[in-house]
Amino acid sequence: MIERSMGALEVKGCPHGRGVFSKRKFGVGEVIQTAESLAITTTPRSPPWKRWALIIGKTRDGKRLFWDEEDERSANYWSNFLDHSPEDNVRLLIDAKKRTARLIATKSIDAGEELFLNYKEYDPANWAPD
Repeated sequence: MIERSMGALEVKGCPHGRGVFSKRKFGVGEVIQTAESLAITTTPRSPPWKRWALIIGKTRDGKRLFWDEEDERSANYWSNFLDHSPEDNVRLLIDAKKRTARLIATKSIDAGEELFLNYKEYDPANWAPD
């Protein structure tokens, strides 16, 4: 069952819950999706047990900077469902100052393939399954 479809992506069920899947083929380096007005914060509203707030860096005074869980009504809601894999096929290029991100293919991706990030690339403290 497809929960949400937006352009080249769709959120649907997968063996580990829900994931983000490609609706078409993408080549290496191709921009898959963009996101604007990101929920960037030093105090995520997403509870730690949900693990939806991705640590993306630090502020000048050393506080952790998070891309927090996106609201269900947000155009960026799909980002909550990017799953982790050490064998990732996408990368987020995040500009925290502009509150934007670009999802880029790091490998060739086929239509119907699930998209995976390596959460640890953004900060070693990010949760990731073993």
